[in-house]
Amino acid sequence: MELNDTRLLNTHTYKMLQLQNLNAEDNFSVEPLFFRIYLESDKEKLESLLIQKPFIKIHDEISTQLDDLIKSKHPKRKPEPAELEILKAKHIGNLSMQDYGVWVYYPWSDRLVHILDEEEYIEVRTNRNIYKITREERDLLGKQKIGVVGLSVGQSISITMAMERSFGEIRLADFDVLELTNINRIRTGVHNLGVPKVTIVAREIKEIDPYLKVTCFYDGLTEENMHRYFTEGGNLDIVVDECDSLDIKIQLRGLAKPLGIPVVMDTSDRGTLDVERFDLEPERPILHGLIDHLDYSQVKHLKTNEEKVPFLLAMIGIDTVSTRLKASMIEVGQTITTWPQLASAVTLGGALGADVCRRISLGQYHESGRYWIDMADLIKDKEPKLDNEYAVKDYDAKELTLPEMERATNIVINETIDLSNDQIKELVSLAVLAPSSGNNQPWKWFANKGKLFLFHDEKHSVSWGDFDNITSNISFGATIETLKIAAIKMGFAVEPIYFPNKENRRLIAAFNFIEASSAVYASDLSSAIGFRTTNRKAGTGKKIDEKVTASLKEIVKLGDSESNIDIIENKDQIIKIADIVSKVERIRFLYPQGHHDFYTKEIRWNDVDVNQTKDGLDIKSLELSESDKTGLIVASEPGVIKLLNKWGGGAAFEKLSNKAIISSSGIGLITMPNYDQESFIKGGEAVQRVWLKANIQGLTFHPISAPLFLFARLNHGNSEELTEPMMVELTELQRSLKEIFPVLDERQGIFMFRLSYADDASVRSVRRSLDETLIFN
Repeated sequence: MELNDTRLLNTHTYKMLQLQNLNAEDNFSVEPLFFRIYLESDKEKLESLLIQKPFIKIHDEISTQLDDLIKSKHPKRKPEPAELEILKAKHIGNLSMQDYGVWVYYPWSDRLVHILDEEEYIEVRTNRNIYKITREERDLLGKQKIGVVGLSVGQSISITMAMERSFGEIRLADFDVLELTNINRIRTGVHNLGVPKVTIVAREIKEIDPYLKVTCFYDGLTEENMHRYFTEGGNLDIVVDECDSLDIKIQLRGLAKPLGIPVVMDTSDRGTLDVERFDLEPERPILHGLIDHLDYSQVKHLKTNEEKVPFLLAMIGIDTVSTRLKASMIEVGQTITTWPQLASAVTLGGALGADVCRRISLGQYHESGRYWIDMADLIKDKEPKLDNEYAVKDYDAKELTLPEMERATNIVINETIDLSNDQIKELVSLAVLAPSSGNNQPWKWFANKGKLFLFHDEKHSVSWGDFDNITSNISFGATIETLKIAAIKMGFAVEPIYFPNKENRRLIAAFNFIEASSAVYASDLSSAIGFRTTNRKAGTGKKIDEKVTASLKEIVKLGDSESNIDIIENKDQIIKIADIVSKVERIRFLYPQGHHDFYTKEIRWNDVDVNQTKDGLDIKSLELSESDKTGLIVASEPGVIKLLNKWGGGAAFEKLSNKAIISSSGIGLITMPNYDQESFIKGGEAVQRVWLKANIQGLTFHPISAPLFLFARLNHGNSEELTEPMMVELTELQRSLKEIFPVLDERQGIFMFRLSYADDASVRSVRRSLDETLIFN
């Protein structure tokens, strides 16, 4: 190695060591030093500083500031340059230009800046505000004490108010430091990474106006420092809430209210701004009363997201947030780490917040409320571009009328014991307790001269999900089986005649009632008809006793049935099944028609809807966590689904049942030899027997058949109403399920379900009244 090469290497090593041994920067310095060097003591201090720091950057524009000052004093005329110099010299008197005013040293940037002294500085800096803000108003604003908690939107509000000089003191509270992900919305540079947000904002304010008072709370606003924050040095006049903590949001209002301090909050979505005038409305409920139905006195003790979700949901008003934010919320924890904020929204929030605070301080605005300045709504295309990204239809069916039922049944010849009306009512009242897809109850029972018939009332079931009437036929099988079991208690055996009228396939079955033989059909199952239920709660994973498994396999074969049952108890395979079912659920939710049917036909959000319709799925029956329930609410908007599909998102839908399925003790699959309507009906009969038997033996039962129904569309419907990506994914999922259940290569999958040991279901599904489901001719 040459000598020069060695020297270069040593220099390089030295510089690298410098990088590794940098002195820690002072991240808490926010106060500049003031030097009025016409005072001898200050002049000596500044000279000493310049000797200690010879690399200080000096900015001296005092002359141009004096130009502006002189011009502001002579608004009616514009002094020529020569006259301006004379007026400036007269103004500074015996002082030199260098001695006049104040030298301000900013230690964090090693800058020394020459500016006008306070009174003149304020006059010149605010001159362009006049008369939007008069001098009298400016002086009043200069006495205001403003608190800002949270410094994302809070930074924008703070800086905007500083620029307008809307306060004399500002108290900044935030515990966090700047991270790279913050720079999408916080106006600052990479040199501030790792610096407390309070420091960054305080420094910027001091660089705009070093005469403003800034008080810093580096721990953020806490229960311990809250009273001091509000009162020390005089009560705040306004507090701006931009913090993320639910408990601090509530606690700060709990103190602002008795102190009579108004609260302003921007949400940086759709220009949402909240104003709470506790100064004028001392009895006003906090957050506009939106959380009054919740016990917010305990909010500080909430630890988990599940506990906090009800407060968040009520507080933000999920119905009024933007579609993009709703879709983004579903992706939190999936493809993004937290909800997004844009610089434009934060900047707008800064403008709105600063404007409202100024007008409150000046007595120009006296109301409370929630307001929206939605730019996307105010400035938009007059004729929005149409798309087909959410093309759906409302399926309808021909009304099932009494004349049709009369015509269809008059040609049916069945030899049966004629039943009394009371006997028919008793039987049907039990038969309608059978399960149905989405609790849609697709049946209409028709009694004609002591004879009983079952019709398909299609208006209750027609949908994208009921491909080829598969789910309806399974439901018919379940209700027929319930009828057969219930009839035994009355001394009758039942012989169903499937599709007895070839001209009207809506007539599902006619029934022959005969005297029961000594061999009583499934008599042990009748006791479970009334308490059979769907239970989607997570299980304990407890192993199923072999005798119980054997009894389920035996009951499925009752009456020489061609149905068969396979039960998987291997945990690894159960996890794979959970993955398959979860992915199919995600596909269904993201497909516009599947999404539309779920929200318009199936789900019932409250007790009023449940009791009014007497069908559908009670939201409580889904056994969702609060966060998952919130996700369902957020996902109800079609625009959300359009965005999720565009982004390739929606994996959160896989969470809805995944954990519960994994907790199962076993997964059951009922199959039949053939794919035809009668096979699905008879398969449904087997389903009901197994369901009743499982409940009797203490097992919970939860249908998870969505994969089978979509696979049927894939295999037997020419992939009707399936997109190419859906077809590809469903084909792969079907292959995975066949690896677990090889029987699916030879037989038709009818119904899949999970068996568990779990707590009781939260609710039971309700049924429509007998008057609506049973018609007497």
